[in-house]
Amino acid sequence: MVLSTMTVFAQTASKIEDLKQKQKVLALTAKLNKMQLDYAKEQARFADISNKAATINSSANTMTTDFNTSDASSTVKDAKKVVKTLKETKNINKKLAKSQKTLQKMEKKIAKMKARLEKMNKKIRFVNQ
Repeated sequence: MVLSTMTVFAQTASKIEDLKQKQKVLALTAKLNKMQLDYAKEQARFADISNKAATINSSANTMTTDFNTSDASSTVKDAKKVVKTLKETKNINKKLAKSQKTLQKMEKKIAKMKARLEKMNKKIRFVNQ
């Protein structure tokens, strides 16, 4: 009688531990899904910034070569426009670099999370067999 009670208790404890492990896997999976959604949003943001940067960079390249020295006042105005454009170019390129760095960090976190999940899933499969 005592032996059968201990066996049932051991099986129940094992099932409870297995369920707790599955709960952890589900929580990590939810977290991974959220991270992947954030990553997709950041990719879209990166694509948008990249398009803006390409446009501004090309306009900045053409503006720096178009100076006319015949009229001093127009040259000053052109120079001010170029300075403004170059500042915008610098800012957008900073945003682009920051976004790219964020994407790289997110990729690393997602890879780590996937590795953890895979490891936990292997443990659960091993326990169930």
